[in-house]
Amino acid sequence: MKIFLFFVSTLILHAHEVTQRSLNISGATTIQPIIEEVAKRYLEEMQGELFIEGGGTEGGLQKLREKKADIAMVARDLSQEEKQDFSHASIAIDAVAVVLNKNKNVQNLTKEQLLDIYGGKTTDFIVISRKMDRATLNVFEAYSALFSPKRENMPSDTKRIREDAWEAESNINTLLWVAGLKNTIAIVSHAEALRYIEMGYPIVIAAIDGISPTNESIKNSTYPITRKLNLVWDKENKRAVEFIEWSKQPSFIKAVQKLGFTAVER
Repeated sequence: MKIFLFFVSTLILHAHEVTQRSLNISGATTIQPIIEEVAKRYLEEMQGELFIEGGGTEGGLQKLREKKADIAMVARDLSQEEKQDFSHASIAIDAVAVVLNKNKNVQNLTKEQLLDIYGGKTTDFIVISRKMDRATLNVFEAYSALFSPKRENMPSDTKRIREDAWEAESNINTLLWVAGLKNTIAIVSHAEALRYIEMGYPIVIAAIDGISPTNESIKNSTYPITRKLNLVWDKENKRAVEFIEWSKQPSFIKAVQKLGFTAVER
């Protein structure tokens, strides 16, 4: 009986330790695979579980504000207000890739061609856009000065992405459409596009003005459309701080690189 009680007490103590170090992490689906990749190692090394949920950058930040998440995954630069309200760490750099169906036989696009396609001057492509709250689209808007036709409170003379653009909810269904329809063009996470190409999907990543997204061109910013991937947390959350410190180790960096992102040394 004493052995049984000792065993039960040990389990309860271990469960308590795991709970004490467990974290709710929510936000950008672009970053989600990185956290999923390291979750098992975190459990083994730190005795803490990671409860991971997508839902997008803005959703993650909202949950952080409402104290429903310990860490938000944010696939864009932070505003000055966000930097004042929270702590953050950049864990990787991702390119926004321009992807096409392999049958389209396009390997390079100039910026002018890209603007003509997305702006509607060139009409021989099916353009796949993104919901206006998606970080990928925000980065493309900043690069192109073409804005989602559904973005509100913009001046009437603002240049818009063509009205007939298809709207996709995620990287995954964007890439499935591109793979299945030969006249499509889309913008997605470069790392996600690489994974689908490795799985054999008929997708190609176009160079922009002759520059392809590679680790080198992404890191030195010669490839023109990139974004930082950030983890964001409340300054007073000690469990979140502990995870951020743990994430500086080489195994975390290897996980970032394994998934096709360019790691940021911290």
